[in-house]
Amino acid sequence: MKHSRRSLFAWWAFALVLIRPGLSAADPLLVSGDADGRPVGPARVAPLDSVVVIDAPGASIEVTDGAGRAYFRAPAAARVSFRAGGAPGEHQVVFRDARGAEVGRRPFTLFAETRIDDDGRYREMFDLFRSSLNADSPTGVNQVEWKGKTYRYFEPWMLDHYHTMKGMKYFSPDGAEFVDLEAAAQREDGMIWSFILTDGDLPYFKTCYGPFGYLRQYGDRWFVRQPTENHPEYIFVSAVYQCWKASGDEAWMKAKLAAARRALDYAPHDPARWSNRFQLLKRVYTIDSWDFQVDDAYTPKIGLNDTMLVDPVKSKFGVFCGDNTHYACACEELGEMLDVAGDHAAAESYRVRAADIRRRLDALSWNGRFFTHFIDEDPAVKRDLGVDEKSQIAQANAYSLNRGIGREHAVAILRTYLDLKAHLPPGSPGEWYAIYPPFGRGFERHDARWQYMNGGVGGHVAGELARGAFENGFEAYGVDILDRLAELGKAHGNKIWFAYTGSIPPPPPPPAYQAVDLSAAANMDITDQGGPGSAPWMLQGRPGDDIRGLPTGRPVFAGIPFLVADPAANGRRTAVAVSRRPGLPSSVEIPVNRAAGAIYLLHTATKPSSEKVCGSVAFVYADGSRATQYLLMDRHLAYWWFSRLQTPTSGIAWHGPSPVAADVALSWCAIDNPHPERTVARLTFEAPADEGIYTLVGLTLADRPHYVPPNPVSFGGPDNWAAATAMAALVEGLAGVRDAPHSVAFHHPVVAPRWLLTAAGPVKAVVRYAPSQGYVAYTYNHRADAREIMLDITGAGEAFDCHVLLPGPGASVKMVEVDGASASHRITAVGDSRYVDLTLSGPGPHTLRIGY
Repeated sequence: MKHSRRSLFAWWAFALVLIRPGLSAADPLLVSGDADGRPVGPARVAPLDSVVVIDAPGASIEVTDGAGRAYFRAPAAARVSFRAGGAPGEHQVVFRDARGAEVGRRPFTLFAETRIDDDGRYREMFDLFRSSLNADSPTGVNQVEWKGKTYRYFEPWMLDHYHTMKGMKYFSPDGAEFVDLEAAAQREDGMIWSFILTDGDLPYFKTCYGPFGYLRQYGDRWFVRQPTENHPEYIFVSAVYQCWKASGDEAWMKAKLAAARRALDYAPHDPARWSNRFQLLKRVYTIDSWDFQVDDAYTPKIGLNDTMLVDPVKSKFGVFCGDNTHYACACEELGEMLDVAGDHAAAESYRVRAADIRRRLDALSWNGRFFTHFIDEDPAVKRDLGVDEKSQIAQANAYSLNRGIGREHAVAILRTYLDLKAHLPPGSPGEWYAIYPPFGRGFERHDARWQYMNGGVGGHVAGELARGAFENGFEAYGVDILDRLAELGKAHGNKIWFAYTGSIPPPPPPPAYQAVDLSAAANMDITDQGGPGSAPWMLQGRPGDDIRGLPTGRPVFAGIPFLVADPAANGRRTAVAVSRRPGLPSSVEIPVNRAAGAIYLLHTATKPSSEKVCGSVAFVYADGSRATQYLLMDRHLAYWWFSRLQTPTSGIAWHGPSPVAADVALSWCAIDNPHPERTVARLTFEAPADEGIYTLVGLTLADRPHYVPPNPVSFGGPDNWAAATAMAALVEGLAGVRDAPHSVAFHHPVVAPRWLLTAAGPVKAVVRYAPSQGYVAYTYNHRADAREIMLDITGAGEAFDCHVLLPGPGASVKMVEVDGASASHRITAVGDSRYVDLTLSGPGPHTLRIGY
């Protein structure tokens, strides 16, 4: 890739801060970020920018970071340069005499904001993921007022908010406020509400959820629990943990521990949440962790929306694998937080609980390749859902990769996904399915096959799968997933979508068409003339207001052949019009006497007076039955002046000028026969109830239903959730920046760049937790020709665990240097991948050089 010299200079560590100690304190510092060295801004610098001190007074220079730590010392000289690093905030350049006494100082400000840039493909990927995080609002952040206080959130559902936080924590400090709200509204028994009701639907929830205790008003807001869900409690605990990791706010975390313990202790004591038989979390049969259950013979009919409701006695329950892998993970997260709080006995009890959950789940659900999606609690239940349920790979497997399931399980799951990638159905955008294969029956009310959760491909699954791949020795697969996801985003609106259509088979062959001759029933001219038995066009009295430029004979419009009678050869009778006005019939019958999969209409109408109803067409079958379709303006047809219409089943067929209008037109539409197996005796066209005129100019039959290519983008959950998991995979997986175990706010981060698996040139990465000052910044350059990896690194923390990927399993390390001196290190293997591991002490900047 050809790099822009100017853009590289502006972004890399070549920017200059010119510090002239002789200036007054009011004078700004100058930052040069341009290739010619011109001053371009105030003294705000990014990590690893170069700072140049000109004509320093005294004998030495010392530079301290925003935490007051000295990170650079040197003798004074006419020109002294250093790289900015350490904690953000105000840095001081202190000038000292030969005795060490201060003789002056100059400040500058170091700021860090998350950014990944290779001046090419991965900068574009970062920008795509970042912009997609703001899918629901310009800033990605919304707010709600409750009890006189404002709470900011990314999504008003606990589940959605938590997953969106995975990406937004690098850009917004607002993740903890929704956790505060949920903790304050927690039910007495520990239950966490699924969401806060921000608008509408309260009467529905009162009617359906109120009697079961799944709706409650606190203050001026209503809180709702989706009865089918068994995840809000462990999601809440993980959200507390994630907020603590990003903010480093130990006092806030400790204040949430009581609520977190109540949440995890809730499920084992609720008969709708806990399986006494399996000693695992249970739920009714849903697709993965979603909130609608199967609609089959075992679903009790207990409310207006049966698939959302649960009866603890009548409902049939089972074990969903993902509830239990995440619950176990949340127990371990809570154990870590309790240890920090000093309650080691309680911490150990939750770790034991996690181990017990994992052991029982493995015995029940692990099949050697992945976790079985759902296992009914009652062995007498035999479902007929149109799929071999034991073969289904649920998205919980991808998510479980990042829940501490162990490398052996993770490797098996990743190999399962790679095998699926090699055997995808036609038109699949990827192997990141919500569930695969989809259900053939049981979920029609919410999910068509290959859509959303029933065989849709999850944008929100791809990031989780990639992140798990990076951490388990499948780094090239992680890169591949991110690359393909970014290409999908660029192809579909420059956005990462929550779900994509899971299979798009090749289109069928074109239908066999048969144009119908309307001349026997025609009663209207297409010009303003008219004639015996033929009304002028639309009963218009204005000369020239017609469609006289319409081609007659056998024109083809929008790929559909029609038969349009020549008015001059047919007594001025070309069109069939129906109306309640005098001079036109209110209905007309067109004989058909054959089977048809669909009909195509070439038509228009006057503007309807209300409800957009322009008329109707009825299929009248040989057996006497009938099916009626209303014809609606802006859906099936358009007014003939200045027409606009474009839907998957309709559009503008022909347009041209008339003597009085620059653009007149006719529309086409396709209407599928509701009963293609029946012979259509005739089609009956009815006028609207008002005085409108509906006019049919052409009618064509087809032997099959109208084909509409599936939309590659599906529907469903929040798109910012999908972008967040993608951003997490880019930051933590490919860029490789995350907290080490028991570290918070990047006090002791892991830095594991994996760029050598990409075609990226030099990369600069800055990763900052927005709720804190914690950040890591590095520049990475793999010089394959010199067989060398260079890493310049700094951050706000005290140490860095470097975990640097080597190229291929055969590479041997010849040299490791830190800041110009040989450094001890070790080689570790993760599957077939090999890493150089060492720890750097101090905030830096440090230079790590690896020769192989």
